[in-house]
Amino acid sequence: MTLGKSFLTGLAASAFSLLVIIGSATQVTAQDAPPTPSILVVDLQQVMRESVAMKGLREEAEAKRSEMEQKLQEQEQSLREEDEALSRQRTVLSSDAFEEKRSQLEQKFGQFQSEANTEMGRLDEAYSEAVGEVEYTVVKISDAIASERGANMVIPKSTLLLVHDDFEITDEVISRLNEQMPSVSMSLE
Repeated sequence: MTLGKSFLTGLAASAFSLLVIIGSATQVTAQDAPPTPSILVVDLQQVMRESVAMKGLREEAEAKRSEMEQKLQEQEQSLREEDEALSRQRTVLSSDAFEEKRSQLEQKFGQFQSEANTEMGRLDEAYSEAVGEVEYTVVKISDAIASERGANMVIPKSTLLLVHDDFEITDEVISRLNEQMPSVSMSLE
């Protein structure tokens, strides 16, 4: 099937669907009709990028990540030094003693890797939870603005190809978010 033929087939199916919808719409009474859409749009990416709470959260997360990475690098360096010391002792230790110490060192290194992964996972989880708090507040704020303006839908801008500025509430959401939630912290407990 060629592209043109495929397009025409899809167009015909769409036209038929539209006729069915229009035909069935005449049978719906005014009482059964859904409300007329009243839409507002919020740019969630802009809100998350520009809000004071998210800026502070990103800074906190980066500081904690750097601190954690520094601590992990120090522990890794200590393990490397132990490995080098063990390598120098290879000639003076019996084969069994060397293998036992090597095995203990490998266990330490495995435990270190496991703990490092756990700590980084905890950091990521704490960050995600804090972001979730911000997102929840954004939804509440968007709902309040929609109620104030008589809108029955708030749509993320990222799902739209084109939107007129009259529908945009992003700046108002950011302003209210900055007032209601000037900061959010990560909980690593």
